[in-house]
Amino acid sequence: MRLRRWHDRTGALRIGSMALLLCLLLLDVFVVPFALAPDSLFARTARAVLLSLILLSGVAAVSDHRREYMVVALAAGVAILIRCTAWLFPLDTIPGLLDVTALLSLAILGAVVGINVFGTGRATFDRILGAVALYILIGVVCAEADQLVNSHIPAAYAGIAHGSAQYDRATWVYFSFVTLTTVGYGDITPVAHIARSLAILEALIGQLYPAIVLARLVSLHVAADDSKASSS
Repeated sequence: MRLRRWHDRTGALRIGSMALLLCLLLLDVFVVPFALAPDSLFARTARAVLLSLILLSGVAAVSDHRREYMVVALAAGVAILIRCTAWLFPLDTIPGLLDVTALLSLAILGAVVGINVFGTGRATFDRILGAVALYILIGVVCAEADQLVNSHIPAAYAGIAHGSAQYDRATWVYFSFVTLTTVGYGDITPVAHIARSLAILEALIGQLYPAIVLARLVSLHVAADDSKASSS
């Protein structure tokens, strides 16, 4: 009875944490970049707080997997610590440090969520939430990568006016998800080789991911039915 209660609590924690992670990602993609002025202090603060909450909710979502939990917790701790330090001390001597840590921590979180989504087990509700969250995480990570490439390689992307637009995160979120969904409006075009490689990779993931996730969830459901039938 006690073991069953523990499993119920950990299951509720996984579902709640994954649902919170998904909601925070939706805010990070659809609300914050487009609703706030990119150069304002409030926008930078909201971005830092939202990223911290995304990482913390991701840590909670994988808390019942010890190895994955330790990796995500370490990456989240480093990223959050650097952001807290940046508010107290200038980090201009290390350009791009905040962007790199955000990219790496979100990529590690996406990898761990992917392990939980595609791993063995049943097709549970938290796994479905994780599959949706992982898809959005892929777009967010690619947006961070595109922005980082553009900041280090001049004119890596055509169609972006030089100035505040190229540092506006909304621009890169828009370009990333247009590429991920293979819509391809053509208003922003990758020119540099690494930019084109990122665009090709993201477009391939956008094409293959839904089919792979659907096939995996169906196979887990069939395997669960077969195990029930064999046990009965």
